[in-house]
Amino acid sequence: MNTFKRKALFTAVLAGLGAAGTAEAVYLNPNGTGQVLVYPYYTVQSSGGASWNTYLSVVNTTSRAKAVKVRVLEGKTSAEVLDFNLFLSPNDVWTAAIIPSGTGATDPAAMVTADRSCTAPVGNLPVANGGQVFRNYQYSTGGDALPGTGLERTREGYVEIIEMGALTGTWAAAATHNSAGVPANCAVFNAPPPLTPSSIEAPTGGLMGTGTLINVNNGQDAGYKADALEAFRNASVYTDPGFITPSLADASPATSLVINAGGVGPAAAPTNGASVLLTAYRSDFVTTSGVAAGARAVASVYMHATVMNEYVLDQASASFTDWVITQPLKNQFVNDVTAAQPYTAVLTASGACEAISFLSFNREEQGAVASGSDFSPLPPAGPASSLCWESTVLSIRNPAGPHMPTDTTVSTVLGSKNLTNVNVTSGFQNGWSNLTFIGTQAGVAGGFGLSGALASSQHISLGTNAAAMGAPVAGAVTFFGLPVTGFMVRTFSNNTLTCGTASCQGNYGSAFNHSYRTTILP
Repeated sequence: MNTFKRKALFTAVLAGLGAAGTAEAVYLNPNGTGQVLVYPYYTVQSSGGASWNTYLSVVNTTSRAKAVKVRVLEGKTSAEVLDFNLFLSPNDVWTAAIIPSGTGATDPAAMVTADRSCTAPVGNLPVANGGQVFRNYQYSTGGDALPGTGLERTREGYVEIIEMGALTGTWAAAATHNSAGVPANCAVFNAPPPLTPSSIEAPTGGLMGTGTLINVNNGQDAGYKADALEAFRNASVYTDPGFITPSLADASPATSLVINAGGVGPAAAPTNGASVLLTAYRSDFVTTSGVAAGARAVASVYMHATVMNEYVLDQASASFTDWVITQPLKNQFVNDVTAAQPYTAVLTASGACEAISFLSFNREEQGAVASGSDFSPLPPAGPASSLCWESTVLSIRNPAGPHMPTDTTVSTVLGSKNLTNVNVTSGFQNGWSNLTFIGTQAGVAGGFGLSGALASSQHISLGTNAAAMGAPVAGAVTFFGLPVTGFMVRTFSNNTLTCGTASCQGNYGSAFNHSYRTTILP
């Protein structure tokens, strides 16, 4: 579908739902640009004795200067480990690297940049200053301390970049690069706080970004596109560095737009059409649900019942596969006392473990379920088949494969320590799998999900064009599963190759986004 037809259909859908021209509704933009970027994973963990680095980029594709919040969150409980403000010039690109701060296995991660765009504070981010080491202040006390307070928790996690607004006036001029590629006056943004922008307008979106996982010594590299949330806010929100706001819980208005398409039904009545849901979450239910309306709105666009992807464990190519499963809203729903729908488990020292089922198919259509003792090591305080952390790496293993490492405390590709190991059946060294969330409050059987009782919703069915739309239907809906994102990363090793008159490594890596099944009822 070309851009014109897509926009026409989108406008027709909003009009059909009574929202065109008046409503703002957060959604995952398939075009890859937005007001918010979510980078599902960073790591500096070690694999095969060599450390990973993570490279980040954010691109301002608009002609407006912008103020954005950069927030790095560790992977166990999404505790903040670094937060600063970034000021993008029109058409700017900002880049940074997350690297180990030392050679030890428990040394914290650090961020370093050679970019000239203004930040507040400047701190140690520039290369000349050696990089800014990540911090454990937010999780060193209180409920977040349950999984431990060490700086080693900062070595893997994920990143959020949130546009706070489009700048005009003095601040816009200060952030804008001159012909030499240097901002006019970064000192404007580093005056003693509190700071008030000279003029800031509602976010205009247009941000896009990439993440690159690179292990130089292993000769491996894999990249991904950041998730782009569009229409996140219809008003600016500026905070100084050190504030935990704005966050993904601050969608305004608290309304989401979700397209549910590609479902597979019985052969007699395949459900291969699409439906669009415009859901407004009510703020007056926050005391009942325990979760802000904005957080529920953003969670709904990430809600999936099943995660699907491929895996490769071939002996001949010494291949390995990890799946990154990140839940960017989980910290809004779960703490050490309560777990709000759609989550079931509270946080313990072993994590907040959500039950899953894992079904694998080899390339010849044979299927097998991994369950119970097929998952190792077993989480001490959770079911055997579970994901326990907010950014978990699912490490897929074939115990019969002679090239498989014996160390099950780290994942085979990324060296993750926030992991769940999955052992596939012998003879299933390659194929595809689906992971389904079966927790009491996540699964359809429990009837909870992200409860539609906390929202008012309209939905409309689509045919192949706007003219085939059904009439809009009002009423509560329930999103089942959990709010998740991520990707699969796989590596191949062909040992040492002859490259002309020299030798070189024959190692490769690649990453692919997950596919999903989404269940929304009625």
